[in-house]
Amino acid sequence: MGPRVSCAACHAVNAANGLGPSLQGIVGRKAGASPDFRYSRAMKNAGVAWDDKNLDAFLSDPQKLVPGNLMPFSGVADAKQRADLIAYLKTVK
Repeated sequence: MGPRVSCAACHAVNAANGLGPSLQGIVGRKAGASPDFRYSRAMKNAGVAWDDKNLDAFLSDPQKLVPGNLMPFSGVADAKQRADLIAYLKTVK
């Protein structure tokens, strides 16, 4: 539950963008591709799709997977919490 609460400060799970882009339908979406959100150059050019592997890597260390992204988040160290968060994101359609 902790990571979800942290995400909710900037991200919505409906179609609305906030400080961060909407997380609705993020699984399978290309990084930097949510409509009507102004992404950093790093995120727009990341060239990754949000699958389990890339979500896990990003949630673990956002700057390592997408260097120069502007999300002020240091990551989730606990692998179980990341897996739970990814499982939750798969339900956000």
